[in-house]
Amino acid sequence: MMKKAEIVGLNKPLRIVQVDIPATPKKGAIVKVAYSGVCHSDIHQWDDCIDLGNTKIGLSDAIGYKLPVVPGHEISGTVYSIGEEADAAAGLKVGDRVAVYPWIGCSKCGVCTHGKSECCKERQLTIIGVGASSGGHSTHVAVTEVQFVVKLPDSIPLDLACMLPCSGLTTYNAVTSVLDTVEKATLYHGKASVLIIGAGGLGLWSLRLAQALFPPTTEITVADISEEKLKVAKDRGCHDTVFWDRSLSAADLHKATISKGNKGGFDAIMDFVNSQVTAERAFRCLKPYGLHVMVGLFGGAATFPLPMLTLGARQIKGVYVGSLQQFNELIDLVSKNKLDPPPLNYFKLNDVTKAFTLLKEGKINGRGLIKHDDKASL
Repeated sequence: MMKKAEIVGLNKPLRIVQVDIPATPKKGAIVKVAYSGVCHSDIHQWDDCIDLGNTKIGLSDAIGYKLPVVPGHEISGTVYSIGEEADAAAGLKVGDRVAVYPWIGCSKCGVCTHGKSECCKERQLTIIGVGASSGGHSTHVAVTEVQFVVKLPDSIPLDLACMLPCSGLTTYNAVTSVLDTVEKATLYHGKASVLIIGAGGLGLWSLRLAQALFPPTTEITVADISEEKLKVAKDRGCHDTVFWDRSLSAADLHKATISKGNKGGFDAIMDFVNSQVTAERAFRCLKPYGLHVMVGLFGGAATFPLPMLTLGARQIKGVYVGSLQQFNELIDLVSKNKLDPPPLNYFKLNDVTKAFTLLKEGKINGRGLIKHDDKASL
């Protein structure tokens, strides 16, 4: 038997139920979950809402989405069973320590067969923990193909590993997306300036990855509305911080932010909030030839002076998780560089509603994890 946490209604307490462990997929595996990360995407499911600015959409509108659902797409654990037709080339055996790549597609379309399953148009039916396919806030999870069950090196603990499939991978994609811009700014000006918006779990991950990948002269500033979270970012080695005090005017906040940049702004900006306020402020702080990467899903709509895109050759790019290849690259990077995670906050499966509530209220510094134990597996 196994236990799982189900979303049963809008902002209602998650229901803990006991059920049979699912049958092992023929080409896949069952993973016994050790840790599952609590992500803002879980909150979007719990709220059943994404704000598009002039309208809002519910995740329940997607094909195949039907309550109750088991959220949780950041998953690590051990291999519990392997399907009889699983690809032996994966090299998995029962008991192996693994992380699960949840961004699974249909496996048949062009993007899937070229290693971009996270972009599959049918993914709402197959992504683990986001709707139709049960996720990791449970003691066991089924994975349809073993290629998405990635063996971990001994140097990566399971609590750190569970964050790599989403918060780690998304920030790795963001950091590598701006890497070329940062390197060119360093070549042209001797150093680059980078702004990270948001000092939560993703912002802190991006800081650590940027420190590992950017030229050592790069000056990284972190902005947030929480002085407590900015202190954590400063303690983790960012060059500077800027407190976005909501009692100040937009003009004063712009002046305070742009002063932290190099010669009138930032060469690259990664926005892990991505609201109207943060997006518009980021664009105004972006230097000519700079790159503004949008990552967060806070929601809303933003307005930019369009000629400034052309006249300054500025770029805006959206980043959505990452590919299976990037996931394997990230695991190698974290292992070789012994990168440490953001501060971790542990919750029991029975306390998953508390974890969701604290994250929604912005009261988790770093990342929240559901820690499963043997007693949860009956």
